[in-house]
Amino acid sequence: MVLKCFSLPDETTTLTFYPCNADIGPEGWYDTCADTLTVFRTDYVKLLLPYLEHVRPGFDACQDNRMDRDQWNSLIQEMERDMGNIRFDDTAFDFYIGFAGWITKALSEYEVIVVGRCR
Repeated sequence: MVLKCFSLPDETTTLTFYPCNADIGPEGWYDTCADTLTVFRTDYVKLLLPYLEHVRPGFDACQDNRMDRDQWNSLIQEMERDMGNIRFDDTAFDFYIGFAGWITKALSEYEVIVVGRCR
């Protein structure tokens, strides 16, 4: 799945979300069997990075960041609280709804979501 809001059509740098089991496989790779979520740079910097950095200090978009269910639930709660207090345009609101829905669904099937590997 790809979520876009403010990103330009020609953007190529992305942040990818990988749902996976808690165990790291051979050679340090996570075993992922689910569809990933891709967010382009403008959108993750503008819309997601403050939340990611809040729940995972030291977040680095170019490294794998393993985040567990508690961290994601905290992030979604903070995001939803802000959505209730700040007037978003429909596009940003739809982006946040799509993001929270994807995270919630992924966590119903997997234990963690690894974020990173900007390209």
